[in-house]
Amino acid sequence: MADTPVDRVLWFIDGHYREALDLDRMAEVAGVSRFHLCRAFAAATGGTVTGRLREVRLHAAARLLAAGAPDILSVALDCGYGSHAAFTRAFRDRFGVTPVRFRTAALAAPLRHSPVHNVFSETAIMQPTIIHDLPPPRTERTGPLRIAGLSSHYDISTIGTIPALWQKLVMEYEPLPGRLDGVSLGVCHAGDAEGGFDYLAGAQVTGFDGLPEELTRLELPARNYLVFAWPGHISEVRNLVHTIWNHWLPTHGVTPARAPDFERYPESFDGATGDGGYEIWIPLDD
Repeated sequence: MADTPVDRVLWFIDGHYREALDLDRMAEVAGVSRFHLCRAFAAATGGTVTGRLREVRLHAAARLLAAGAPDILSVALDCGYGSHAAFTRAFRDRFGVTPVRFRTAALAAPLRHSPVHNVFSETAIMQPTIIHDLPPPRTERTGPLRIAGLSSHYDISTIGTIPALWQKLVMEYEPLPGRLDGVSLGVCHAGDAEGGFDYLAGAQVTGFDGLPEELTRLELPARNYLVFAWPGHISEVRNLVHTIWNHWLPTHGVTPARAPDFERYPESFDGATGDGGYEIWIPLDD
């Protein structure tokens, strides 16, 4: 049996990509909410659920075309696309050529196009490591929180640039007007169906008056959180987030609230070295 929501949905996609799938159906199979599935999948793979489904479908189509499938519409329907036009557009965006041209080239030079026969080597998921000695979390109620800082939207192609957002905040906006303390907060909010999200690098402030216009303001209501404290290096944050969303929460039957979660970097955290420890705060329904 699969161990995590991500394992379950990967297995389901590989066997059911021909069907009309949406996030609700895949979340049902995974046994978690849509919100939880998107966060868990991103934590485990760096990608999105819908992106994985799209990759599997298009590589399956490429295999059929390389084998000489004569009818493009039949290939489209067999791989989960509802129309010739939608399939052609998606295929061209992914491979740079139309399905017809791809088929012609593959049949003319099959060895050149042989990688399409090994679809799953191209779409393999490299999962981070589960932290087996994760300290038990505490439950804490906090808020309302007024948070200000720099915010940007991230997806699989840009998530690695989040540290640059922190660097810009420090270089251009420190000290932050009205900042309450030396604690920094990295808030994940406004998630979308593709698994992308807005990330706010900032801090708690006394109020929003007097802040530079280009800074994002975010107010979080009072609520309960599960707080996972980690004493290790910041480079372990992906393993930590993966462990929480794909192991600890499902194992303990905890359903997080559909609300922003955040990283909390205490005053002891050293942004230059990455040492000093940090916390992950997971929202709970009251």
